[in-house]
Amino acid sequence: MPKSFVHVHLVALRYFAEAARAGSMRQASDFLSIAPSAVNRQILKLEDQLQVRLFDRVADGVKLTAAGEVLYGYISNLQRDLDKAIAQIDDMRGLRRGHVRIALEDGIARDFFGPELAKFSKEYPGISYSLIMQEAAKVMECLADGEADIGLSVDPPTRSDIRRIAALPIPTGAIMRPDHPLASRASVTLSDLAGERMVLGSAGYGGGGPVNHILTEGGRHRPFIEINTSDSALDLVLAGLGLAVRSPVGIMERLGRGDLVFVPLSGRATPKMQIVLWTQMSQGRSNAAAVLLQRLTAALPLFSEKLEVWRVADA
Repeated sequence: MPKSFVHVHLVALRYFAEAARAGSMRQASDFLSIAPSAVNRQILKLEDQLQVRLFDRVADGVKLTAAGEVLYGYISNLQRDLDKAIAQIDDMRGLRRGHVRIALEDGIARDFFGPELAKFSKEYPGISYSLIMQEAAKVMECLADGEADIGLSVDPPTRSDIRRIAALPIPTGAIMRPDHPLASRASVTLSDLAGERMVLGSAGYGGGGPVNHILTEGGRHRPFIEINTSDSALDLVLAGLGLAVRSPVGIMERLGRGDLVFVPLSGRATPKMQIVLWTQMSQGRSNAAAVLLQRLTAALPLFSEKLEVWRVADA
């Protein structure tokens, strides 16, 4: 490490980090509420101290050099360590303050996590949250990379570096319009869906991976429409373009209104789906994250009761 580094001021590092995030010194100055010349001056001083160019000045802003990428990575790690230190200090005050980062799929956020967070937040109003909406595989990446404390997803790929806390089996069914001939059935099998036009959503959301694999295995169901978001698939179903297969999680309100109908799938070949609650393998999470994790674990069985209406009667 060069001796000049010990003289680097934290203000200069912050200005550099904001310029790197924004890709523009002017945008960084707007965010920091200071003059662009002040940002530029601090970065020039930083470059002089380190005796290396950190940015390439381009037409529409700035771009990190190789040295800039190294420094920016260091600052990002420093920020995470600082957040952990602040979280530990907050723990000394109980749960009056704190911050929890949760990576999850949007459907789980609507029907399970949102209501639970509302109750938790009412009890601990001083805690703040970062919600990272991602597909299942990306939820796991956020946990592995230390960007999230808690993860919630439907049937993600398992990883040895992520700790599984709890899982809840959820119903799988065919989603259709109320006027579809199968809408009055108590349940359907995959054979009943043969010949139906299928709208298959993204493999990354709502258990789409295992569902799509079983549906298309051996050419059983050739998708009529493939779309990279499960929510938009529902709009296509509502338009009468086909049927979708998924869980009711994330669409419980629409099903309650009667806009769409969920008919449970039965039979051995039915895709098995579950909501899984994850956390980092390390025990370095904040007290606030640990308590929220406990609450979510306890809430999963209660949420299961809400799903009973959509399960096959003899399942």
